Order: sequence, then structure tokens, then C-alpha cells
Amino acid sequence: MILYELDAINEQYFSPYTWRILMSLNHKNLYKNTKRVQVKFSDKSLINHKGFNTVPVLEDKGIWINESFEIAKYLEQKYTDTPSLFGGEKSMKLTFIINQMLDPKILSILARIIVADVYKVLKPEDKKYFRETREKMLNKKIEDVELESDKYIPIFQKELNPFRKIIKNNDYMTGNHPVYCDYLLFGFFMWARNSSPKQILVKDDVLWHWRNRMLNLFNGFAKKSNGFEIK
Repeated sequence: MILYELDAINEQYFSPYTWRILMSLNHKNLYKNTKRVQVKFSDKSLINHKGFNTVPVLEDKGIWINESFEIAKYLEQKYTDTPSLFGGEKSMKLTFIINQMLDPKILSILARIIVADVYKVLKPEDKKYFRETREKMLNKKIEDVELESDKYIPIFQKELNPFRKIIKNNDYMTGNHPVYCDYLLFGFFMWARNSSPKQILVKDDVLWHWRNRMLNLFNGFAKKSNGFEIK
């Protein structure tokens, strides 16, 4: 099994969507059989030949799958003898709806907080492509976005309120054990942790403690990845 992910300096692999799959592979006890291959922003020939332009991409015994939710569905349906990511078909459909609602809004806000930091952890050959595409997306120079980054942190925190209500009385989204819905949100926090020193949660936040539990899952798999200290 091969997982294609975005490259970065110092092995600070930050792709939020790839982190959803890294956690899912650990959840289903498949990570030990997975080879990770890095893809550059500026050269995606490793996946382009299969018609893909974004990561994550999973190759499993000749089968190629793109996009994190599709990969999670594949793992769930293919490896039925391993722990379930969703807990049933109905939960999978509900998770898909949450995924569709969560991604556009959280991605847009968090990008405005950390985009300048992400730029700093890119390989030199990827910086030109990243700058051109992200400045077009944000309609501002990266440096100008950085000047306003702090004002987006409380906006980001406010968007998380629905999850606080869920986590308040649970260790994880659906109870005492993590599921793919946890990995959906956690991917964004790993994007921030592995690319930026900015502190986007405070210690008295129930989500701070949830994130800490997530970091310690699977013998501290996420915590052991190269990134910045969470205070």
C-alpha cells in the first residue's frame, strides 16, 4: 500500500486531508503496511499519470483512489475485518454531510491564519507555485494575509462551537472511541501544528484536551510527527 502526500522541509508533512488518512490507516491497523511517498506542489508526475492532481492518493494492489473521504470509504469496505471507521452505513452518510459542511469554511479561515507559515516550510522548488496559486485564491499577497492573521483566530475558534458541544460530554465525537469524524477535524489541527507556531486553541478549551487525546492516539503517532510545540 502506498500513500502519496505533500512534501515539506524537515519532514513536516502537513496536508490536512492526508492526515485524515494517516489516522485512518492507524485506526484500521494498516499503517505498518503503508509506504509514504512525497509529492511536490510543483511536480505531481507521480500521481498525474493516473489523472490525479491533489493528495492524498492511495495505491493498494493496483487500485488507485483519490480524495480523503473516498479513500476512507475504500478502507472501510475493503478491510472489513479491521476496526470500523464509521460504525455503519448510516454513520458514513452522516459523516459525508459533515465533511461537505466542514471543509470549505474551516479551510478558508485557517488558511488565512497559517498560509505564511506553510510557505516557510515548503521545499524551495515549491514556493513559486504555492505563492502564485494561494495569492490568487486569497486575492492578496501572502505577506499581507499574514498581517491580518491574528484577527482570524477568534473567528476560527467560533466556528468550532458545534464541536465543543459534542465533545463537552464525550472523549471523542461519538463517545469513548475515535471515528472518522474525529479525523476529519483533527486533520486541520495537524495542518496547523506541523506548519505553524501559532497557538489556535487555549488550554481551558474542551477542544484543546480533545486535540491532545488525538495527538496521543496510536502510541502518540501524530505527536511524534515533526511540527511545532503546542502550548
